Amino acid sequence: MKKNIPSVVIPVRYMKYILALALFASAALRAAELPANITRLIPKGYEVLSYAVGQLNDNNLQDYLVVIHHPVDTRQQPSPRPLFIFIQNPDGTLSLAARNDTLVMRADDGGQCDPFTDSGDNGLAIKDRYFTVQHSVACGQHWTDYITFHYDAKRHDWLFHKEIVQSWHLNFDPKGDALELDPVHVTKANSKHPITFEAWRRDQ
Repeated sequence: MKKNIPSVVIPVRYMKYILALALFASAALRAAELPANITRLIPKGYEVLSYAVGQLNDNNLQDYLVVIHHPVDTRQQPSPRPLFIFIQNPDGTLSLAARNDTLVMRADDGGQCDPFTDSGDNGLAIKDRYFTVQHSVACGQHWTDYITFHYDAKRHDWLFHKEIVQSWHLNFDPKGDALELDPVHVTKANSKHPITFEAWRRDQ
């Protein structure tokens, strides 16, 4: 016999506290998964937003990309989102190798959506000394912005590789797809004028 389970109604005035606790617990879990060598270097007033693990240079050791932000980070109160590169040393410790404070988009840079946290992934990807910061919006507007860097062994630094921007618009033709892809815009690195990860700025 099916039992009627009473529903629990949470007053609206308590929802903000529940949401804050959930966000705090999520941030604490992410931070707990990172090596203490990294968490000790997070500036006061910041917490971990996202991270990825992989090989970022040529020493065959596991390195970390870490995005941090303020605990309050909304479209109404957007936080800076610095991106750190932590490199593993032969003794197992990790060192901060590079930082960029503007590469990761803020919560209010995507219109109705957060272009970094709403991307459907953790916003970061690492593969064979290349890494990509992934932005994506699919509410109101529809677009993606993927920015890739690679490790240059001669310079012992990370250089801009390319940026791929795609957007879609509504297609009112009933015989076509609901969204139609606009021309893809690709910006490739200029080998004569390389741009380091730390020096890269949007629209430069």
